[in-house]
Order: sequence, then C-alpha cells, then structure tokens
Amino acid sequence: MKTIKVTQLEKKVLEVLAEGMYAELGFSDMGLPELREGTGLTNNVLRGVASSLIKKGLISIDDREGCWGVNPKDADMHIWYLTDETYGLVNEWVGEETWPSNQIVEKVILEEAS
Repeated sequence: MKTIKVTQLEKKVLEVLAEGMYAELGFSDMGLPELREGTGLTNNVLRGVASSLIKKGLISIDDREGCWGVNPKDADMHIWYLTDETYGLVNEWVGEETWPSNQIVEKVILEEAS
C-alpha cells in the first residue's frame, strides 16, 4: 500500500475520478461534465486542480485531437485518466498487472497535506 499526499480539492477530484472507473485497467470515459457533477466544482477550479495533478503525475488528460467528430478545443470532450501512480485508487484494479511496465497495482491511500 502506498500513501499519496494531496490537497483537499485534489483528493475530492481523484476520488470522484476513481469512482467513475468501471472497466479494464486504465480505461476512462470521465471528463469535465462528470467531474463537475460529482464534485460540485466549477470548470475553472477543476482546471486548476487538473494542472496540479498533472504536474504531480497523478492524472493525464487526452484532448482527443484526431478523433473523428471531436473538437479538441472543447474541454467537455476531453477524457481524464488516472496514471500508474493512482491506479490503486480503484479497488477493482488493485492486484492487476500494468502494461507496458508489468508492475502490480498496489492500493493507494490519499492523505490530505496539512
């Protein structure tokens, strides 16, 4: 088990993001609309939290550029992903083997930084 220190807002976003994961390891269909609804946060706050989480290597965001029929400038169409570091927030993924790193996913606990 590993512990990751995050802010209160980062924890809220990561928990909602992890709750939305339901399929195979690494899959996501979560984006701003789902995170707005799940957290009650505004787009501007979510973008700030996303920036911080990306810098920490805890999430990534795919703007879906090159996907047919998707405007990559429309942030509501972007998909948010957990990274290898945060896969362990999803109970169903704990114990799975990541690809291509072939690491076993261990449980992750989020701790609010003081």
